[in-house]
Parts: sequence; C-alpha cells; structure tokens
Amino acid sequence: MEKNSKLEVGTVKIHKDVIASIAEIAVSEIEGVKRVGGRKDFSIIDLLGIKSLRSAIKVEFSKNDEIILTVPLTIKYGCNISEVAENAEVKIRQALEKMIDKTPRDIRISIQAIEKAEI
Repeated sequence: MEKNSKLEVGTVKIHKDVIASIAEIAVSEIEGVKRVGGRKDFSIIDLLGIKSLRSAIKVEFSKNDEIILTVPLTIKYGCNISEVAENAEVKIRQALEKMIDKTPRDIRISIQAIEKAEI
C-alpha cells in the first residue's frame, strides 16, 4: 500500500516501507533504544550477514488516509522506559513531518524487550 500526495503536476506515491524506514532511522538515533523489534533470535540469515529488508514497524492507513504506526522497541536496561518511548514518538513525528510533509495520526510505541547495554 502507498500513501499518495497530490501535486500540481501529478501524484507522489510513498510506499509504506519508506515510511517504516524513516521511522526506524529516527528511533535508531535515540539514547536508550537498543533496536527496533523484540528479542534478537539469531538465524542463518544473521550468520550470513544478510540484513532483513522488512522493518518490524507496522504502517497502516486510516479510512481518511492518515498514517498509523506501531513501533516495537527493545531498550537498554536502566533507561527510563516512558522517556525513551516519548522521545521515540517525538523523533518519528518530526522525521515524517520533515521528510514527507505528513503528521501521523497515531504512533504506538510497544516496548517488547529490555536488554543490558553491551560493554
């Protein structure tokens, strides 16, 4: 599915994978975020060094074509969960407003795991 924007000269289509990528990059810059997604289970793909092209971030569009995001996060142990979640929401909103000129209707942050920071 794609998000359409009407322009005077045509239509720009932004695929939901692009929206997910913008959100993923935005949260990767936040102190306390270990990764997007839950627990890391290693697979043969990881051993081969192949990066998955699918984001764990779920992007949906409402009936009014508004963006709804569900963002699963693993955070570092010892960080304030509420603060990390709030920072993630703000960063995602700012990134989407800047890059695609759209404000998401809802950003659902889901803390799925906590892990110790690597030494």
